[in-house]
Amino acid sequence: MSEKRILRKMKKLASRIQDKMEIVTETMEDLEIEFEILQKQITKLEAKKGLVGQDVDDLDDKEDEEIIDIENTSSVTIKQKF
Repeated sequence: MSEKRILRKMKKLASRIQDKMEIVTETMEDLEIEFEILQKQITKLEAKKGLVGQDVDDLDDKEDEEIIDIENTSSVTIKQKF
């Protein structure tokens, strides 16, 4: 193989690797956000469990305002190879 062809193939491979790294980075960022939200919800539930004699309905109203729809927070786009 000529050096130009090898160099061209290496550039193509590097481009594919970079694309995949970007996808993984975006996915990791989404997972970190979802993990933080999950930890907050766990903390709130544990705090609720420890409450005795307090009005839980007041806390529910406050929590309803803070609940975030985590179902669609991670949107991963994958490029077609063909």
